[in-house]
Amino acid sequence: MSRALYCLLAVISAAEARADFVALQTRQELLLQSLEKVQPAVVSVSDGQGFGTGVVVSADGIVLTACHVIDGPRDYHRRIRRRVHVVFPDGMRVACERLGRNRYSDAAMLKITDPPPDGGEFPHVKLGQSSKLFRGDWCFALGHPGGRRDDRPAVVRFGRILSVGDQTLVSDNAIVLGDSGGPLFDLHGRLIGIHSMITRIIVENRHVAIDVWHRDWDRLREGKMWGELHVSDNDLGSSSFLGLGLTWKHYRAQVNRVVADGPADRAGLRSGDALISIDGRRFADRLGLSALLGQLEEQQDIRVGVHRRNRDREFHLMTGTFPDAAELEMETEEDLLFQRDYLNQISAERYVGPDEKRAPAILTEYFEATRSTQGGVVQIQDEGGNVCLGTVMTTDGYILTKASEVLRTSSPFCVLPDGSVSSFRRVATDETWDLMLIHVEADEFTSVEWSAEPVNLGCLLITPDGQGRPMRPGVVGVSVRPLETSSQGFLGVRLERSAYRANQVKIVALLPGGAAKRDGLREGDIVLSLNGKDVRDVNDMIDRVRSFAPNTTVDVRILRGDLVHTVKVTLSPRFVTDDRDAPLARDRRSGDRETYVSTHNSGFPEALQHDTDLYPDQCGGPLLDISGMAVGLNIARAARIISYALPASAVQRVFQQLRSREEQHKARLTGN
Repeated sequence: MSRALYCLLAVISAAEARADFVALQTRQELLLQSLEKVQPAVVSVSDGQGFGTGVVVSADGIVLTACHVIDGPRDYHRRIRRRVHVVFPDGMRVACERLGRNRYSDAAMLKITDPPPDGGEFPHVKLGQSSKLFRGDWCFALGHPGGRRDDRPAVVRFGRILSVGDQTLVSDNAIVLGDSGGPLFDLHGRLIGIHSMITRIIVENRHVAIDVWHRDWDRLREGKMWGELHVSDNDLGSSSFLGLGLTWKHYRAQVNRVVADGPADRAGLRSGDALISIDGRRFADRLGLSALLGQLEEQQDIRVGVHRRNRDREFHLMTGTFPDAAELEMETEEDLLFQRDYLNQISAERYVGPDEKRAPAILTEYFEATRSTQGGVVQIQDEGGNVCLGTVMTTDGYILTKASEVLRTSSPFCVLPDGSVSSFRRVATDETWDLMLIHVEADEFTSVEWSAEPVNLGCLLITPDGQGRPMRPGVVGVSVRPLETSSQGFLGVRLERSAYRANQVKIVALLPGGAAKRDGLREGDIVLSLNGKDVRDVNDMIDRVRSFAPNTTVDVRILRGDLVHTVKVTLSPRFVTDDRDAPLARDRRSGDRETYVSTHNSGFPEALQHDTDLYPDQCGGPLLDISGMAVGLNIARAARIISYALPASAVQRVFQQLRSREEQHKARLTGN
């Protein structure tokens, strides 16, 4: 290559890197500006039986939320009118009246009945237009999972629009049940949707399109109620009602089969057509199509829109008859394809769609941010495969990694950034932070650069892989805070009521890294008392253990066989959560159990929460901002949308403490 050509390519490469950084920086600035505008209007909604989220859209207190947040089964069947209230981010609680509900779309409207403070107006957001959205548009979600909390504002998630329908939007902003009714915004802070439903697939997040309210505003404002929410596929498309077989890819419905002499066949639809609308109404996904078909009648003349040979066409179709139970129970080729696709989607190796926030084209924008970490990340493996990542702290091979994952292995080794393999020495462990310091005898490491400034809510993030390449993008969802579980004592056991003795509990499992396993309790032990006080039942024992502070030593009196023992156990922080909302994926090392969260996933004295969909074996590495500075160390996946990172300041502090412990140990051995 000539010197001139090399210089030209270098200039082009630098220009591309600069353009990528500008794109990320612009995206982040828009997000931060919009967050500041809209956060005051995002409210927690409660009807006395549960929590959801809502958003205020007018100065006089009109609130939009999801219908199912305020319209439970008891309301629907008995017309019970429970009182509804909303809580603003500053803690102000106000009463609301229910207005209208469109159950077809899961859209609802409330009106605040209390006056605004000081005779002013309620904070509110602007409405956008979902009909102007396109696949791949950037957006962000806010919500109050579990209700409003003093230790955090509404949680932020960031992503892209994956599909647009007249009733529904689909995005990869990962939400959970408590987010229902919360807002989806474009990057200019305009409201484009309201959170409705999720599946176990991380990118299937359904939102009610804001155009539903634009169309139905007057009816909803007048308190009208109509329709019924569809929450599952009714199989009308593949039945005698329509007579189509559909393959879904990236939320596009491709016709792969036309039933001979069925409604679709008689209308002129053909295999290869892409189905795009029913009676002029577009749908965003499989459930949206089911909902549209469910509103039709038998022998009804409808218009079906398809995309064929690079142009849109419309066909008139006479619907058939509703399927009977026997027809619905028949397993079709589409059912098998759906099941295969579903299993792929919940795996770590799933195919990533072109419109997702982690599409290959988007990850290239982060290459410059991760350039400085190439040589600064390692992969820990054992005979079963990947264990976790490690973060290089010094150029002479001191590395921090996730302790609980390494402790589960029998013969771990380290895969270096150049692909070579090396053994390592375990230096020291901090169980509270779940950090292990290891040392590798090599001298070609690049230490990670740590940010001196705390990272702000809404800042974009990137997690590099074991070679330092961009792997998973994310956003700061909750700023650094102590986790509630860090102040709760924990034994690390699974319990059940003893089948042989009343008012006693049996240890049925010991959690890896738990205090019970470390200090000598065993599976099968029956717990009689804690610190001399009899244990009444499982809940009593759990509550009493949590009442102790971590690092407290308690006397656990047990019955083991025919003998009574007293075991002294020093409690750890509660390092697991009670979350049951995480979708499942097969463990890639053991293959014999299903998990989506880290074994040690809570109890950290400080943690930064972000929305990166990490797998447990992708924790232990650095978390970077868009400038390439490490703002934290990924320490756990805790739920569907919660990944935790230890903040940069804590990581460096714990690292120095572990190095100091090594030096003290050496001094004791040498007598110095």
